[in-house]
Amino acid sequence: MEDGSDFITVSDSRFDDHDKAILVGSGDGRGDRDRGHLKVTFARNLFTDIVQRAPRVRFGQVHVVNNVYRGRAAGTLYALGAGVESAIFSERSVFAYPQGSPALTVADYGGDHFRDTGSWFNGRPARLNEVASGLGLTDEVGWDPADVYDYRPFTSRSAVEHHVLRHAGAGRTHDHR
Repeated sequence: MEDGSDFITVSDSRFDDHDKAILVGSGDGRGDRDRGHLKVTFARNLFTDIVQRAPRVRFGQVHVVNNVYRGRAAGTLYALGAGVESAIFSERSVFAYPQGSPALTVADYGGDHFRDTGSWFNGRPARLNEVASGLGLTDEVGWDPADVYDYRPFTSRSAVEHHVLRHAGAGRTHDHR
């Protein structure tokens, strides 16, 4: 998603066994095209064995909500990449990386802002704001998805996993909330 794309939702999809999965923003030097755009939501998706960029963001305001990330700790670089002028609002996603640490969730690529609310890492509260703070990212993202659109996220880890594992992907029935 690049070159001024805006108001995009990627939902109920599966991303499997890939290195560089998703990029929001076309390049560090493309602010003239992307600044003020790239408002993207990733909701209820399943990411399995993704090495990096699920997604990586430049210039965008990206909401990542109720996704499930599953993989091996070995070979995984990160799930969410904060790039130049990015503002990522992560919310109630499930990260499962056996023998991995929460550091596998967030990476700083010249980014600015990252906030997480209520996500889980290997069954426990993820504490992703601490990871992001350790990278120099601020949790003041400058926007709140609730001010942009109406949504009701699943609030328990089991509800997120149940919905995503049952409904994400082509040819599956969808029960939107």
